[in-house]
Amino acid sequence: MDYLRTESQAISDSEQEGSTISESGSCDSYDKGKRQRLSFADEHGLIELLEGDKAYDLIYRNCKSGLGDQCELISILRNGFRSVGSRAKLKTFQVFQEAVEMKHGGGGESRSKAKVKYGWCSVAKTELKSILEYGFSDPRNDGSYGRGLYLSPDNSLLQCLKESSTPESSEDGMRFMLLSRVLLGKSEIVPKGSTQSCPSSPEFDTGVDDLASPSKYIVWTTHMNTHVLPEFLVCIKTPSNFTRSPKRLRSPWMAFPVLIKALSKFLPPSQILIIQKHYKDQQNKRISRSELIQRVRGITGDRLLVHIIKALGHKVQE
Repeated sequence: MDYLRTESQAISDSEQEGSTISESGSCDSYDKGKRQRLSFADEHGLIELLEGDKAYDLIYRNCKSGLGDQCELISILRNGFRSVGSRAKLKTFQVFQEAVEMKHGGGGESRSKAKVKYGWCSVAKTELKSILEYGFSDPRNDGSYGRGLYLSPDNSLLQCLKESSTPESSEDGMRFMLLSRVLLGKSEIVPKGSTQSCPSSPEFDTGVDDLASPSKYIVWTTHMNTHVLPEFLVCIKTPSNFTRSPKRLRSPWMAFPVLIKALSKFLPPSQILIIQKHYKDQQNKRISRSELIQRVRGITGDRLLVHIIKALGHKVQE
């Protein structure tokens, strides 16, 4: 999706007064909610987008498509780049985008060599102001793909929400999701369990868990404040029973050959052959392990997987 705006548009819009979308309810409650949102936006240098704004409509459709009716989308705000620090970050991102283009043989009118995508990451309300002003101070990840900032592609909002639960989200269900421009440049594949903290060679700019269909953009700590530009904030209210995906479905409970053998007692040979093919693709690094697990879940269903794992009495191997 293309949410990009020019620098002049971004800075010009930052001078406008924020506005909100009309909601049902009494005038008093609406006015109070509006004042609170305007106060929040102004404090963080953000501008709440209106329905009908091109960026708002694109992000709203993308969010609703990914979330369905599981969560309530409260507001969509854009970084106004009002402060000196945030404007400097915008300039820095543009300079590095040009540098990456030149590095990979682009430049001029061509923008393809920079390979700019959009990615999601969850942030706590208490750290939002600091991130927008100064950038990311620490890696944000579970360490499974090395030391850096992990972002999910813009079509993976639900998965990002489930994988990045924050302590604040348990109180009132409010979640704050940053949608950032990500300067990928040339990406290298990063295997799970990597301890990498910078590109393996000057040829590469970032990492991904899978080249063909990445579910993780990995921006090293050395690059996370030059190759990532927070541009939008989406505020989402999650239900009380909204939690991470169960670990048993994300972590390997047993070796895949053992799992396949167990599944063969329940599934027809045609489906077992498909699972074996996916496993072979993963072994040959044509797909990531997380993608393999998702494909197997799609064939078997979670209920059957849980039944087999419980029946065999295996424990989670983290």
